[in-house]
Amino acid sequence: MSERARVVAGLLCAVVLVSAVIAVVPVGAQPARTGVEDVTITGGGVIDTPETPNGSTYLWVDESINASVTVADRSAGTGNGNYGVCLQSQRPGRPNRALVDECESLALSSGTNDTVDFANVTWPANVTGRQTLVVEVRNRSIRSNTTVLDRERIPVTVLRRGGDFDRDGLTNTREVEAGYNVSNRDMDADTLLDGEEVNKYGSDPQNPDSDGDGIRDGVEIQRGTDPTRADSDGDGLSDSTERTLGTNPTSDLTPLWLAVAALVVIGLVVGGVVLLRRGWREVFARWRATDEDTDPNPPPETTEEPSPEPEASPEPPEPLTDADRVLALLRSHGGRMKQTRIVEETEWSKAKVSRLLSTMNDDGSIQKLSIGRENIISLDGHGPEAARREENASD
Repeated sequence: MSERARVVAGLLCAVVLVSAVIAVVPVGAQPARTGVEDVTITGGGVIDTPETPNGSTYLWVDESINASVTVADRSAGTGNGNYGVCLQSQRPGRPNRALVDECESLALSSGTNDTVDFANVTWPANVTGRQTLVVEVRNRSIRSNTTVLDRERIPVTVLRRGGDFDRDGLTNTREVEAGYNVSNRDMDADTLLDGEEVNKYGSDPQNPDSDGDGIRDGVEIQRGTDPTRADSDGDGLSDSTERTLGTNPTSDLTPLWLAVAALVVIGLVVGGVVLLRRGWREVFARWRATDEDTDPNPPPETTEEPSPEPEASPEPPEPLTDADRVLALLRSHGGRMKQTRIVEETEWSKAKVSRLLSTMNDDGSIQKLSIGRENIISLDGHGPEAARREENASD
């Protein structure tokens, strides 16, 4: 093997050895230390709240708590096995304050754990708000008890019963009793403070739409409606419906105005249809009358001499009866019509036309012949026999 090959082989072996060392001992690895495994807080001073923002534990300032701290010895035989467990309170910008007179002693052998119980721990008087419960594990020796091996910080919020932590108008005691969130002044985010909803409006601070009408409580207050009644004015229309219609949800006259408006619209529609139908009928009637009155050979015009004495004005013609109108229609249609056509022309009801035609048929004014489901009405001499005679004559 050449010198160069030996050098390359040596470098490869070095790389392999270094890699194996790195794999066995991770970079930055430190030996395990003795420390806090678990902290449990109980007692009458602990507030049972439905929500704990940021994992905070809520406490009453005037009641004691119990704290159980579990410590594990991970010294692997390097420690002396004698430890001290201490409780402190911590406020931002302030030095820590001891919650117990002395740290509790704890003796552990390597690889074991044990629990220290602190009973009837009281918080410093008049110290409320967001704070921190600090649990320390110290290495206890004959001369000192100051070497901190581990420190656990637990966020707590300390309250006074008569205070109002979230400034929503409800005392802390009242919110806890009702199961409300003592740190949220508007739990349902409807723009109304919880205290306003409970004390002033009677709405539900945990429901943004207390009456279920589709309008948020805050919006109802702004518009002058009742957030606890789906129909504020009691007119049978919900506030949400009136909002859609553009009517006043605080006036019980809304249904009356809607009824009047509906009648006006219906009247306009019906009137328009009637005028339209009559207009076309009048135009058609005038056209037929003009066509029938036109004479291709009009008589020569004559000049009438003025009468020496004025003639008496003629008497007005008598009004046509219903029977006269039917006879006139038949004459204008060649002496024969369908009954349905007569109904359309006269705009009478079917019952009226049927009764009138039956009477006229009985007195011989007309002839009525039923063909299938249709009745044919004709004048004397214009019935089906006359039609057949005309056809034979044309043949």
